[in-house]
Parts: sequence; structure tokens; C-alpha cells
Amino acid sequence: MFDSGGRWPRDSVAVMLLSLAFLAIAVAGIAWRAAAPSDGTKINVGDSVTSTEAVTVQAIVADTPLKVGDRIVAIDGRKPEDAASHGIGGPSVEAGQVLRYDIIRDGRAQSIDVTLREYPVLASVVRGWPSLLVNVVLLGTALVIFLVRPRDQAAHAAILPSSIGAATLAWSGYFQLQALDLVAGTQFWRWWGGQLTFALLWGGILHFALAFPETSSYRHYRRAVIAGYAGSIACYALVAAFALIALDNPLAKLAVAGSPALPAVAIYPALIVVTLVTRYVRTRDPLVRRRMRWAAAAVAGGALIYLFVWILPAAIFGSPPFPIQYQTLTFLPIPLAVTVAILRHKALNIDVVLSRSLVYGTLSVGLVGLYIGVVTVLSQAFPPMDRLWQQAIAAAAIAIAVQPLRAWLQSIINRRLFGERTDPYHVVSSLAKRLEGVRAPAQQLDAMVETIGTQLRLSYVAIELDRARGSEKAASFGEPTAESHRLPLTYQGELVGQLVIARRGQREVLGRKERSVLAEVALHAGTVVHTARLTADLTRSRDRLVSAREEERRRLLRELHDGVGPTLAAVTLGLHAGRRSLPAGTTAEPLLERLQQTLSGAITEIRRLAHDLRPPALESLGLLGAVEEYIGSVDGHGMAITLETPQELPPMPPAVDVAAYRIICESLTNVTRHARANNCTVRIQAGSELLLEVIDDGVGIREHGGGGIGLGSMRERATELGGEFKAEKMTSGGTRIRATLPLPGDSK
Repeated sequence: MFDSGGRWPRDSVAVMLLSLAFLAIAVAGIAWRAAAPSDGTKINVGDSVTSTEAVTVQAIVADTPLKVGDRIVAIDGRKPEDAASHGIGGPSVEAGQVLRYDIIRDGRAQSIDVTLREYPVLASVVRGWPSLLVNVVLLGTALVIFLVRPRDQAAHAAILPSSIGAATLAWSGYFQLQALDLVAGTQFWRWWGGQLTFALLWGGILHFALAFPETSSYRHYRRAVIAGYAGSIACYALVAAFALIALDNPLAKLAVAGSPALPAVAIYPALIVVTLVTRYVRTRDPLVRRRMRWAAAAVAGGALIYLFVWILPAAIFGSPPFPIQYQTLTFLPIPLAVTVAILRHKALNIDVVLSRSLVYGTLSVGLVGLYIGVVTVLSQAFPPMDRLWQQAIAAAAIAIAVQPLRAWLQSIINRRLFGERTDPYHVVSSLAKRLEGVRAPAQQLDAMVETIGTQLRLSYVAIELDRARGSEKAASFGEPTAESHRLPLTYQGELVGQLVIARRGQREVLGRKERSVLAEVALHAGTVVHTARLTADLTRSRDRLVSAREEERRRLLRELHDGVGPTLAAVTLGLHAGRRSLPAGTTAEPLLERLQQTLSGAITEIRRLAHDLRPPALESLGLLGAVEEYIGSVDGHGMAITLETPQELPPMPPAVDVAAYRIICESLTNVTRHARANNCTVRIQAGSELLLEVIDDGVGIREHGGGGIGLGSMRERATELGGEFKAEKMTSGGTRIRATLPLPGDSK
């Protein structure tokens, strides 16, 4: 959180000070509004000071004899439409003062005395609850992210626009512009200042679009951010200068020059969308892309909704289809999307516990907003209740009615954050279904830890097997942390392993419900672990037997090749020399000839036995060379044989290369004898296992022919080593022989 000296970085301090300054400005704006009286009107059309045709009452915000649609001609002799040319505002006025309003109502001119009253500050804030809700969620989310990661530019881009938004709401969001403000007091400049900060807020949203979830080039990023904030003000300055110089209609001049947010509102939504799309297209990191999708959808969606639901309808039809106070709800998805990005994709590297707290708090505030919305809607349908106890009873009744919905939403939140910790049966049932679809016991352990981790939303789950030499990790899910929780796994009273569980965060402990579910899972996991351990022991024993057999065969081969073979060859030469030294016609010559023939046959048989023990070509040429040599010796009757292999193969146990060589040779023998094929492909690939394929375009094998001795022998060679074998008839014609043989870890 801090630098080496225990302090925030300088830019973080500057961002925090700016944010606090905007929050102080927000408080000052509320105090400023409370100090001046109200005539009960609202004249601004959205973010525009007024209509370009007339100063018309758009809404009533307090008790007043004026009505919606009244056209204000003059107030105590001062014409509001002359404000742009003769000066905005005027002498101060006080509550209780009576002013003469000259208006046009229903096409008739008349004068009405209006008594100024205290401005309903509290009522205006309550009426603007959507803005209050969004601002609280934004500020809360941004503040927590900033306090945890003050160095992150994304944290800066969250808290600064949030504080600007608070100032905007306090100055012009909650308190709209009145007809009185054009000719008296200084309240117009309060509203104008709020609209100016609203223009800055659009620069802040662009700031967020540039920063989240991370930045690539700080120099270019900083320039773009400065240009974004400055551009929102520069656009207004250019448009205002043009209006003051080029426009003759005083109301049009006032509507354009007195509305700082309009240029930014018209330009920045499209600019933000283009920025997000460009950043997404240029980003190659899939994790960053996943983080951006949530925020991009929220920001771009909010900007487009604001443009098409409020701005364009107001420009085309004169007013938006929904009350203006609901426009801020378009930005509520932004903090929700940021917290989802943090929770699901660990954006900003914030602890999972913090992410969960943010999501929980945000959704809870959203639920409160739902309650307020229901209360607001229902209060419009029933007569107003003036007494506090009546309103309290109504609110309680509504809360009770909505309680089932709250419980349903709360269950969804809990399931998203903590998984199925309240339903042990569901976890065990899911585990059983997952294990049912996994055949290999070793893969069952992987499936088990993954299911436990996803069902309970745990960051790390592992299974360790108990061995004589210590614990051995058999399967894991997620990334390990410094602290973990261990549960013993037993089978018929014997300790067979341990279930290792990491906490969700550094400050989060496993609760009673999680421990209860894990204890239930451990009861069933013991049997699976015991089976996996027996299978692993059996596999190791089989591997040792196969390796010992192959080593013994290699020893016998060397003995036959280096000892027995040369000795018998020497005896054969001696017999031949003895025959030549005997006189012609001697009776011993036929005997020696028979002995020489018998010995030659024995030598041939020994060579055959030596070849069966281990093909000599494997010793001298290796697997690839031996296969290539064999293919060259095959009489394929015109069949073309293609060999596809890597440049070299990793070192492998003798049993593996012998089995691979035998499978390929026997497959080629079957092809040349039975397939009547024109082409045959032999493919060898090495990765975590050795893959062998022999594919021909012949007549194909019989679907129910039993496989024959050759296929059975190949299948035995593969399964003996823990591999797999499959012979199938292809739909396009021909046969494919496919075998996989496991390789040791150092050969991968």
C-alpha cells in the first residue's frame, strides 16, 4: 500500500487530495443551495439551461402557484430571456419575499404573485435517490480499491471520477435550475458549476476506460488522461464562444453558452466506446481481455443508454421518456462490473476476500435501492400519509411483501460467493456424478479436487497420499497459499491421505458450514484415495516388472550376441576346416557335415530368439531408424508407405520402444497381407505420451470380426505398459491403428 518510507506515492496523494477537494465542493454546493429561497419551479431541459424558444416551467419541485407549461415572461420586471445579454442573476432574495411573475398560461397572459419559500433540500435529495444510490456504490467501491492498491492507475481512475460525480450531483443533480435563478441571486452559477463538473465527469469516465484493468505505456496514458479531462472543458469553451459570437437569439445563446455539459455529453459517449473497443482489439492477453469485457460492457452500455434514452429523445421530442432523476441508474452497472472482474478474474490482484466484500456490499446496496424504488412506486399509487407512524407501517408492510425476493437474491449472492456450503448433499452428489464419468483412478483425484474447489469456491484444494517416505501430492486445484486446512482421509480406519484446503483469503477462515461439508466429502473421498493409491502401487509394481523383464532380455541378448553366438560360429568354422583336412572318402566326413548343418540351424534359431528378445535394430539405430529400416524391407506390392515422425524422440524406457516397434511392425504386416491398400501412413508423435498411428486406405477391418491374434497381441503390448490401443474402420474407408504409450515425467 505504501512506498519504502511507509507513505503513499506522490501521485496517489495528489489523487486522494483532489478527490477530497471534490467531496468538499459537494458539501459546499448543498450548503449553497440551502441558503437561498425557492420559487418551486424547474426550467432546465436535461443538461440545457432552458428551451431555445421560451423559459418554460418543466416541473414543480415545491409549493407554488405556478404550473408546468407556464411560460415565464418576466419576474418583477426582469425578463429571464435577457439574462445572457444583460447578466445572469441579480439582487439577493429571501424566503417569504413576494415576487410578481408575468406568465403566459394556456395562451393567455397573466400576472401571479409568488411567495418564495425555503428550498426543500432534503426532499430533493430523497427524490433523487437513484443518484444517491449510484454515488454511494461508486464511492464505496472506489475507496476500498484505492486504499488496498493506491499505486494502481485503475484505482485512481475509479476514485477521482467518483468524487467528481458527487460534486456534480450536489451542485446540479439534486437541485435543478429555477426561473428565479436567471434574474436573482447566484444559484445559476451553482447549477452551472455542477454542469461543468458533469463535463469533467465524462472525462473521468474516459479516464477509467483508459486505465482499467491496467495500462501499457504510462507516458502515453498520462497524456491521454490529461487530454480527456481538458478536452471536456475545451469543447465547452469552443461551443460557448461560438454561441456568444454567432447566435442572435438570446434564449439560444443562453441555452448553448450556459450549458457546459452538452458538448461532452454529445461527444464523449462515442469516444469512450471507441476507446474501449480499440483497447480490447489491441490487447493480446486473454486474462486482460476477460477483465475488460465486464467493465467495457458496463461503461459502453451506460454511455449508449444515456445517449439514446435521455439525450437524443430530449433533443428530438423536447423531453426524455423517463424522469431525469433516473438517468444516473445507467451508471450503476459500472461498479458491479468492476467487482465482478475483480472476483472472477482477479483484476488489480486484490485479495479474494476483498473482492467478495465488494460484491457483497455492492449487491446489498443495490437491494436497498430496490426497496426504495418499490416504496417510491407504491407511494404514487396511494394517497399520501402525513404521519410518521403511518409511513413506517407502510414501509414495514412493503418490506415484508418483498422479503421473499430479498431471500432469493441473498441465496444467489451466497451461492456465487461461497458455493454450495449450505448443501452438503448437493456437493456430494455433484462429486459422485463427476467421478462416475472418469475411468482412471488417478484422473478421479483430479476431478475430485476440481469439483470441491468449484463447488465451495475455494482458491486451492489438494489431495496428498500418505507414503512410507512421507506425503506425496497426487492432485491439486488452484494456487497454494501460505496457510491451509488439512482433513484426514481414512479407509476402514486406516489413514490413506489428507485433503488440503486453502482459505479464500488471508483474513478469511473456514466457517462451520464449510467444515461440515468438507467432513462429509472426506468420508467419501477416503475410498477413492484408497483405490487410487492401490492403483498407483500396482502401476509401479507393473512398471518395475516390465522394466526388469526388458533389462533381463537385454542382458540375455548381449550374452547371446557376444558369447554364445561367436562361440557357435567358431565351432562351425572348425567343423568346416576339419572336413577339408580329412582324406576324400573317409567315413567321418558325412558325420561332420551333419554336425555342421545342425549347428548352422542352431545358430539361426539363436538369432531368431535374440531378435524376439529385442530387435537388434533398436540397439543400433534407435526407434526411428529401426522403423525406417523395417519400412524399407516391407514388400508392399506397390503400396506407398509414408513415415511422419519428429526430428528426434526423447529418451524412453526399453519396454516402450520395443512395444512401439512391435506394434508398428505388426500393423504394417497386417496392412500388406490383408488391407489391399494403395497408401499407408505411419505416424509417431511424442509428448506426455508416445502416440503411434498406422492408417491405410484399404478395405478396412471387419466390425465384428473379433480382432484376430495380431490385434490382440498389439493391444496386450499397449495395455501392459498402461497405454491404450484402438483399431477402427474409418468412415472414408481403410483402417486406423492407434496406440498410446505412457512416457516417464522427464521425457515429456
